[in-house]
Amino acid sequence: MWTPQDVPELDVSHLTQLTVSDPDSWDAVTIKEGDCTVIVINNTRSAARQANTIMHEWAHLELKHRPSRVDEFENGLLLLSDYPKELEDEADWLSGAMLAPRDGLIALRKRGLDDDQIAEAFGISGQLATWRLRMTGIDRQFRRRY
Repeated sequence: MWTPQDVPELDVSHLTQLTVSDPDSWDAVTIKEGDCTVIVINNTRSAARQANTIMHEWAHLELKHRPSRVDEFENGLLLLSDYPKELEDEADWLSGAMLAPRDGLIALRKRGLDDDQIAEAFGISGQLATWRLRMTGIDRQFRRRY
């Protein structure tokens, strides 16, 4: 994993665009050159957002997703982008499961932690914690039992 500052020979104007002028326009980019793959993460985002983004990009790689579009530059670098919605959803599921496993969510909910406390415990956003709790059926399960 790299930050924009780690990208070799990145023009200072591009670095400024990515990190100062318009940092809200992107989260990460996956670059492939030969057998080497690097995820460049937007380090201006919160740590929780970065964790989710890194795991999401890793999920695409792990699941061997093929993007709808691949941009190839003159120097041979490949920029992978534009995955179909079905593949984005699949990467969301895998990354969420890796960042906040169901057994861990159950254990924390049993201890009485709310969504934000669970998010903090896992180092993820409150939004992701709430989504995982809802999608795994944990809160429904707890309402029936308790």
